Amino acid sequence: MRHPIPVLAASSLLALVSLPACAPAPPPVQPPVAVRLVNPRTLPFVDSADYQSTLEAIREVKLAAEISGRIVAMPMTEGQAVRPGQLLFTLDQVQQQAATDSAAAEARKDIINAERYVFLNDQGAVSTKERDFYITQAIQSRDTFKASKATLGYKDVNAPIAGFIGTINVKLGDVVNAGTPVTSVVDNSRLWVRLDVAGEDAYRVKRGLPVLLRAPDRSELVARGVVSFVAPSLDKQRQTLLVKATFSNADGALRNNQRVNATLVFAQGRLLAIPQQAVLLQAGKTFVFLAVSPQDARQRLGREIEPPPPPGSLVAVQVSVSLGTLQNGVYPLKSGLQSTDSVILANLAQLRSGLAVRQAPSRP
Repeated sequence: MRHPIPVLAASSLLALVSLPACAPAPPPVQPPVAVRLVNPRTLPFVDSADYQSTLEAIREVKLAAEISGRIVAMPMTEGQAVRPGQLLFTLDQVQQQAATDSAAAEARKDIINAERYVFLNDQGAVSTKERDFYITQAIQSRDTFKASKATLGYKDVNAPIAGFIGTINVKLGDVVNAGTPVTSVVDNSRLWVRLDVAGEDAYRVKRGLPVLLRAPDRSELVARGVVSFVAPSLDKQRQTLLVKATFSNADGALRNNQRVNATLVFAQGRLLAIPQQAVLLQAGKTFVFLAVSPQDARQRLGREIEPPPPPGSLVAVQVSVSLGTLQNGVYPLKSGLQSTDSVILANLAQLRSGLAVRQAPSRP
């Protein structure tokens, strides 16, 4: 038995055809990201390099006895201020005095002999050869006496320069040998520091550049000086340039062998700057994000912005910048930005070029 096939009415078929197709709903439009904006501002900057070094007295004389002997007088004391020529210590030279007296007597005898043979030669009583022998002997005796007398003068050791007595290594009554260090005289009125400047900065160094000294903890400025010596060649092995800076020390605040932090100032001036939080480092290069109008973004990126930014919003664009050395939390700008640019601050990892952004409300 066959069942009848139901036939739809024409009106019902038309109704089915006229039903709209079901399409997926469009994704919700993401609101622009709220960002803080800053403009590059002009700040004072110092282009410099820091070094750890040791102060050295330009004039320091180490004193040693030039002859051996016992110290019989020592009017000097450690730390004492002395003037040039002031007696520091005296050596007992009894034997040397005796040798000098003997040399003096020998010189007088030989001079008398020489004068007699000159007279006899003039009379024809002796030969010229005999006369010349005694004249030569008199000259030698005279020179021996002079040398012995000069050696005797070494018993008194005087200050060669003005300054301060350093550590005294002997005591009164000690016997010292020739060349044994006894003490030193240090002139602290002018000092210098040695700076080993990296080879890549060698071309920037010249005489007269300022150098600032600070305490080891960098808490305070100690002195100001200038570059007074620049080596003509770099150290072949280390590829560093020896530079010396000189400092006046009239008040005596600085000391020989004192450890200090030295800052060599290559240049200083006012430059545009941006905060450290605005800088993004990628593959060894530095970038910032600018917040620009959609029109400007299309020109910078060379394409349309997708999705289109909401009306009134800005667009983030990543740009490359050249920066100087970070100082006090800000970077000096070498190139890449102008003072009118709006730079996005912080949360840079969440941004990409073409992303819609808006300026966050200012903090109270």
